[in-house]
Amino acid sequence: MVDITKLPKAKSGFEELRSLKQIYVDHTDLIYEFAYLDGPNFLSRPRRFGKSLLISTLESLFSHGTVFFKGLKIEKLWEEREKGKTYKVIHLDFSSFAYTSPVDFDAKIYDILDKIANSLSITRTNSSGTYKSDALLTDIISSSPSEFVLLIDEYDYPLTHSLDDEKLFNEYRVFLQGFLGAIKALTGKMRFIFITGVGRFAKTSVFSQLNNLRDLGLEAKFAPLLGYTEADMHHYFDEYVENAACILNLSKEECYAQIKSHYDGYRFHADNETLLHNPWSVLNFLSAPENGFKNFWYETGGSYPTLIAKYIKSIQDTPLKKLQKIEIREQELNLFYEYIDAPTVSLLYQTGYLSLRVEYDTDLAITMLYLCPPNLEVKSALASLYLIKVRDTPITIKEERTAIALKDDFNNLNYENLIKHFNVILNSFGYDNKVAFTDERNCRDFIDLAMCVAGINSRKEVINSTGNADLVVERPEKRFVFEFKLARTKDSEQKLLEEALDQTKNKRYGEILPIKDLIRIGVVISADDKSVALWKVCE
Repeated sequence: MVDITKLPKAKSGFEELRSLKQIYVDHTDLIYEFAYLDGPNFLSRPRRFGKSLLISTLESLFSHGTVFFKGLKIEKLWEEREKGKTYKVIHLDFSSFAYTSPVDFDAKIYDILDKIANSLSITRTNSSGTYKSDALLTDIISSSPSEFVLLIDEYDYPLTHSLDDEKLFNEYRVFLQGFLGAIKALTGKMRFIFITGVGRFAKTSVFSQLNNLRDLGLEAKFAPLLGYTEADMHHYFDEYVENAACILNLSKEECYAQIKSHYDGYRFHADNETLLHNPWSVLNFLSAPENGFKNFWYETGGSYPTLIAKYIKSIQDTPLKKLQKIEIREQELNLFYEYIDAPTVSLLYQTGYLSLRVEYDTDLAITMLYLCPPNLEVKSALASLYLIKVRDTPITIKEERTAIALKDDFNNLNYENLIKHFNVILNSFGYDNKVAFTDERNCRDFIDLAMCVAGINSRKEVINSTGNADLVVERPEKRFVFEFKLARTKDSEQKLLEEALDQTKNKRYGEILPIKDLIRIGVVISADDKSVALWKVCE
């Protein structure tokens, strides 16, 4: 029996985690690489990716030295560098308190700084401006040069939560520009500065005053700083994966594969081959594996921030099938955008909906860079948002339940129900699409979209040595291959069914690694009836 209490919780700070002897995935050697230097640093990562734990780790390191770092990679490095020296830490989390305006926001920051100033008996300078937190920060830092460390978590929180009010958004932006300008003036007086946020694309405006900022996201060596690598999963969580496999009646290898397909796939730099698991999702799954491979990122609101809610409709100009694989040049990733004018693709990349993929094009003999959804969890969230925000007729609860029911159909090999659900999908998803039944690929795309909503691992146009399978669905120990045909007349239906089955067999669709039990299904859709006319399973 594994000890679930050893898995860290969402709210666990670093010192609490270490005191309770909970699992801490040790990437502190990378922390040392930037923390031993002076100057301001910045890191952007999607929500629920461990930014707050990183801030908490830095707070402990500078406040208490290596007291809570025994046995971690940074312990000896830090002792040699700092020789026991500690610092006064100012920690500001812009997402941790409520505010309704920049003046209110400034007042909340001032209250935090005021407590620090009182505890240190610091003399105040009178501030006559609208905002006063920057003046108090200057007083505090100037009282003990080189003795302070400033940590700011979720710097862009007020911006992402005011996107529906452009006037308020711009007021927050002006305030942040001024506040960060004050920080720049103090950089030479502080030991260390670290700032986190969801997006780095606001650098052109908000960070214009803090132009000496080191953006760790632009350096390949820091790409694995947050998140769990495949090696981390096996080193720290192997017994928990084995426990999950036992509960779900899977082999341990298949459980690892399912975790990988649902929660892995994040890549934060083109020059770093390491793919990362989302820590939030992995920990939630391992804590209660009996609930299955749920979409934790989406359900906690991490996948539906205000940032995306405002812009998701612009996906109408970028069809979902294109968002699933977008070619991009590396230099484009290093550009910074305004929030208000940011392209949809940039926002999706910044917020974690899209991640980097590197593929070698044998025909052109060059390496190609793409943006794709990192995993099933995100692919499902993206599909759901697309249906909710873009369709003329938004997805209904019934349609969503139909999509989710597909999992049971595959698990129980209930082909009759599977085809019934295909018909519901074809009728509902294609209702407001004028070209839905003009091409078999359109019909397949609606079914694949439903698979995405349900979090089912489906892939279109899966290549083998003899051709492309229409749709391949991966389930534990089984692989389903679908070949779709669109019949424009009743007389052609039977012939098309035979062609579909012959095609799947003769072209050996689905005979790819890893080897699984293979089930091939031919499906003929009637253009007139807008439903499945004939189907047959070939095992």
